[in-house]
Amino acid sequence: MVKQENAKVTIYDVAREAGVSKTSVSRYLGGRFDELSTKTRKKIELAINKMEYRPNTMARGLKSNKSYLIGIIVADINNPYTTAILRGAEDICSQNGYNLMICNSDNNPEKERGYFDMLLSHRIDGLIIHTTGGNHDMLKQMQEQKTPIILLDRKVPDLEIDTVGLDNFQATSQAVNYLVGQNYERIAFFSEPASKVSTRHERRLSFQQTLMSHSHPSSGDVYEVNVDDLKDVESKLQHFLDDSKGVSRAILTANSVVLLKLILLLQEKKLSVPEDLAMMGFDNPDWSTIVYSGITTIEQPTYQIGVAAMEMILRRIDGHASPAQTMAYQAKLNIRKTTPFIQKP
Repeated sequence: MVKQENAKVTIYDVAREAGVSKTSVSRYLGGRFDELSTKTRKKIELAINKMEYRPNTMARGLKSNKSYLIGIIVADINNPYTTAILRGAEDICSQNGYNLMICNSDNNPEKERGYFDMLLSHRIDGLIIHTTGGNHDMLKQMQEQKTPIILLDRKVPDLEIDTVGLDNFQATSQAVNYLVGQNYERIAFFSEPASKVSTRHERRLSFQQTLMSHSHPSSGDVYEVNVDDLKDVESKLQHFLDDSKGVSRAILTANSVVLLKLILLLQEKKLSVPEDLAMMGFDNPDWSTIVYSGITTIEQPTYQIGVAAMEMILRRIDGHASPAQTMAYQAKLNIRKTTPFIQKP
């Protein structure tokens, strides 16, 4: 059978083409794959593709009292971390018959608040959010309305909400221990402001605590920078450079955005890495393997985090009831050319 030219393809047509029941096709479209054999799923998939069937999401939603929409609010869509998260989440979302509404807050609480209102008006079935930390009341309102919520990495105090992200204490401690073991006498931590963002706060605290456990003199070398103000970044970089003259020194950045800003400034200042100072950063953007013949990074399993967040929210949408869970992934240390071992005299 070929695609009907003069009539809209229906679920009955798909069932007939696949040689299965309408109920089986409905289960497939509803993502209830565990109720179907692999052979039946393949038949239905082939029939849908051959006939170019497009389910009527609105009618489907009215029947099931679902919108089949999941909202995701990201803090910075330009960040490579976000791109990988979205890929993982979207892959699982589409496999289960849902549509993803992507919103970018630009780390702006007011913009984020507007997206809350918009997503609520679309009757989303669930929300995944990389929160700015400024709209706890809206999250609480959604919780009270029984809308499933998953937090990406950034936690919210006083609210019991599922969270999926990195073990920031483990990851930062791993990075600092490595740099100390490489014999760097001064180590600075550069981050965007930590206020209201739990991820940044945890990494900063772990940086300081780990250095203190080594009785290392660098535990106070923390610089919070505004990445949108290059003069601010330059001023704080220069402060560290002046303050650490004559010793082996390294910079650890809290994310790849800060790392890139610092690299551009170091190039302007004609400073060499790792000859003048070592560099290491969170995240593992594609360009990190090229610049300086490879930058040492702390890599997050971002795609897997996106997958896990979507799988978790789909379980909540399906009615899975249990106390709020925190899923914390381990980081991977990628050792490259920017953090060589320093031989002591």
